[in-house]
Amino acid sequence: MTSTITDWSDFSDTSSKAEVLRHLQAMGYDITQRTFYRHCEQGKLHKSTNNIYTVRLVQQYVKSVALYRPGTAPGEGSNVEDLAAEKLKKEIKKLDEGGRREELKRKKEEGLLIERPALYLELAARAVALDTGFRQMVHMESSSLIVAVKGDINRQRDLEDMLLQAWNNLLDSYATKDEFEVLFEDDNIMEDG
Repeated sequence: MTSTITDWSDFSDTSSKAEVLRHLQAMGYDITQRTFYRHCEQGKLHKSTNNIYTVRLVQQYVKSVALYRPGTAPGEGSNVEDLAAEKLKKEIKKLDEGGRREELKRKKEEGLLIERPALYLELAARAVALDTGFRQMVHMESSSLIVAVKGDINRQRDLEDMLLQAWNNLLDSYATKDEFEVLFEDDNIMEDG
């Protein structure tokens, strides 16, 4: 009697080892009667507490002994192929991640990237330089601003133009790649280190 079972959904619980073997062979697993019964004697396949071979127990057995199912694609029951495909995917992912890491490292070494803490420090330093420059500009230009408008409210537009021009000049100098020297004071820095 030849079984037509081709999938796990067609598998039914049974109390017979011979029936389990027929099911496995019908599904295409490459296993001999001798090997199967040896595995049963070794305890690799055992019955449930109800004294039957359940689908779950047989599937665990198939995975534990890595039964091979010729002609199936990975994910369709060929554990050897599934494992090989999974291993290959993990190796490719690991190589891709390593490549990305190396590319980032190279870009950092070339000066194309900077680390986040260094970026924040650079932004803070430039903000301090901008603030200091603006305050200094207002202090230095205040007398010329007062003279320019002569205290006349009707000359407000002239005052705005002069302030905006001074601000643009300051931003132009700020936007350069010039280096600024900024001293940060941190009360939390340990003095004994």
